[in-house]
Amino acid sequence: MSPECADEPEGTPAPELLERTAQWLAVLAHPVRLAVLCALDASGPLTAGALQEQLGIEASALSHHLRPMRRARLVRVRPEGRHRIYALDDHHVAHIVRDAMRHVSEDDRPVG
Repeated sequence: MSPECADEPEGTPAPELLERTAQWLAVLAHPVRLAVLCALDASGPLTAGALQEQLGIEASALSHHLRPMRRARLVRVRPEGRHRIYALDDHHVAHIVRDAMRHVSEDDRPVG
């Protein structure tokens, strides 16, 4: 079954895909996590320390947010010596975040 809504018969993807996608989107639903993704999109791969400094948050708070982001495949991590380097998992993540932010920042339009 295709992940594209328009390609589905009746226009509705399988319930399992809808559930997994909703769970994935829920991981995005926090300002700190969106800030992490924006920082990685703008700067490319960063160490946890650089992310912490750029976002102005405690190491424990950053770690708390990065854990579910890794599980959801929003970010990937690779060890480099004593450091861990974080990067966006792939280009789709950046596109989704950018599109969502553009949509939210569009001029108000009449509802309906």
